[in-house]
Amino acid sequence: MAKDKTKPRPGLDARREEIRKTQAAAKSKRRRRVALNTLIAVVILALAAGGITLTVMHVKAGERAMAIEGDPKVEQITPPNASSDGLAILANPGVKLASDAITVDLHIDFQSTTSATALSYYGGALTQLAQSGGIKLMVHMHITQDDQYSNTASGRAAIAASCADSVGKFWAYAQALMSATPSSPAAGSVGFSDSQLQQFLPSAIGITGDDLTKFQTCYTGRAMSKFVETMDSSNQTTPVPDSSDFATGVTTVPVILANNKTVDIATDLNNATASTATSTALTELLAKTAGLM
Repeated sequence: MAKDKTKPRPGLDARREEIRKTQAAAKSKRRRRVALNTLIAVVILALAAGGITLTVMHVKAGERAMAIEGDPKVEQITPPNASSDGLAILANPGVKLASDAITVDLHIDFQSTTSATALSYYGGALTQLAQSGGIKLMVHMHITQDDQYSNTASGRAAIAASCADSVGKFWAYAQALMSATPSSPAAGSVGFSDSQLQQFLPSAIGITGDDLTKFQTCYTGRAMSKFVETMDSSNQTTPVPDSSDFATGVTTVPVILANNKTVDIATDLNNATASTATSTALTELLAKTAGLM
């Protein structure tokens, strides 16, 4: 008798069910793989985005550290020992001046190597005369070297020095800055690092505790930026009284004036036989320049 082909062969249903299950399992596995790959892609994108965000934040933090302008919400302040015209900061406040004390105006740029050379030679003698009351020492900070070197080192240094005045350390900080002036700054160089200005130099001159916190808050907030920028521009456009050399303002550094008369520091430095000036020699040089001898 012929076989009935309309009926399934033995075990066919079982094989079909096995194939169906295998196909279903493969399909489920593909779905899981796609889901996993999608999750991995999302994670990678998230990590990448996070990395970009961190990088951007780091760059912006670096930009803020190198900027002269600070947060506009920070209240701008004036150094406690700034002159009434805003052209200088008094380096020896609280010192009783002698009746014949000479007013010495020192114009410097903290990024200027020639300013550093001049202060290296005259700094010690100026300090002695300022502390003894022999001179009234006024320091005018310029920041024009920033344009020459395409950076902000002069401006940031001047802001830091101004902030140091708020804790009674202006002249000490200014001298420390001049000692740290790069010997051969290159265009685009940082000049003074942020950590150097707000950590190393303050520590070196003994700014600690609450004074350090006050100084750093002032510096990081750039609370003296307007004062520094105005000081620089005003010195360049304000005539020095009775001076033929600077009848329209002081536009170069270093400059030392004795009762508004220009001290010939170039000749004095050229003729120097010692590494630093003595207070006696400097007193004589200042007196002669001022017409007192």
